[in-house]
Amino acid sequence: MAPPDWSQLHRDILQHISKTLNSEFYQIRFRSVCSSWRSSIPKNHHHHFNLPLKFPIPSDDDSNSNSNFHLSKRNVFLITPPPNQKQTLHPWLIKIGPDSKQQTHLWHPLSRDKKLPFHFHDVIDFNQHRVIHLGTEFVFGDLPSSLYRNNIEKIVVFDADTWHIGKGKVSYSVLLTIHVSGKLAICRCGDERWTVIPGMATPYDDVCVFNGRPFAVDSNGQTVAVGLDLSLEFVAEPVFGGNKKFLVESNGELLLVDKYMISVQHEGFLDDHGDGVGNYEIGFGRKRAVKFDVFRLDSMRKKWVEVRNLKDRVLVLGEGCAFSVLALDLGMKNGNCVIYKDEAFRHVHVTGLGVRVFCLDKHRISPLVDVPHYNKLFWPPPEWLKLRW
Repeated sequence: MAPPDWSQLHRDILQHISKTLNSEFYQIRFRSVCSSWRSSIPKNHHHHFNLPLKFPIPSDDDSNSNSNFHLSKRNVFLITPPPNQKQTLHPWLIKIGPDSKQQTHLWHPLSRDKKLPFHFHDVIDFNQHRVIHLGTEFVFGDLPSSLYRNNIEKIVVFDADTWHIGKGKVSYSVLLTIHVSGKLAICRCGDERWTVIPGMATPYDDVCVFNGRPFAVDSNGQTVAVGLDLSLEFVAEPVFGGNKKFLVESNGELLLVDKYMISVQHEGFLDDHGDGVGNYEIGFGRKRAVKFDVFRLDSMRKKWVEVRNLKDRVLVLGEGCAFSVLALDLGMKNGNCVIYKDEAFRHVHVTGLGVRVFCLDKHRISPLVDVPHYNKLFWPPPEWLKLRW
């Protein structure tokens, strides 16, 4: 019996399949199968391709109201080894995207501005490897770092639909971030400046897009959905306790990660090789994480319900992007942990960030190197990829 000719799939079926692909990376791989698949959907089908080149930056005054900066997108990928070698070879977690000069670089997945010391002597052919797209980060690529620290927390982008007479339904992009005032700020495509959304007095901690809708959580855990009319729809009651809240989509659910921190009272060095490449400097006055609590959104009861076991899931908290990944894809049998960058630990090596792991079942924080198979997740690139650096 001859194998099926997938290039002959009906156009309607191909278009239906393409609508289920929630990343332009998967759209590109879909279009690369053959000419009939490529012609079934437009090249710029995914809305993020249609982002304007420049946006204004949110500011606490009008000094930067006439300054526009390029909005860049970086993608986080997990490159996994061949299925028959998963037990012996480790995967690689990377972030790829442009810098301020629009030149493509590799970045540390947990950092907004730390490049990896890597030069592209070789080409990474994504069609030759199993590649999983885990998340997307948006940055103002040519925004000075001082302005970034003072004006930008995290940027998310979502689609808005509007009706234009004679043109049908049209999608345009909207940006949402946390203003320097701690309030939310929104910028629609074509706006000359950001609009600060009036709301709660408590400053916001995080924003995300879940099921196509923008959400925000404040430092008390109160969660809202943001409307284009600047309305704030109450989604979940507060969760008190921790010092920093994160929103993470995981396996079709929206999770809240509550991070508890204490102040570091002294400076010094810690020889625990947290990233597997050297010593750590502990900074006085910085905040060090001591534990995490995880909750899932119960939208019917409008409350956060504590999750004591993530089962086969691992949560990864980055500066501009938080995501969930299967432990099996990381080469681990069990998940139930949070990988994060601890602000109190600054690595002396350029690739180090003080990455640590919190295990929910043991309620224990460990340096990355103490968790088998995770210690080589970030750097260096695995030998099986045969890359030179």
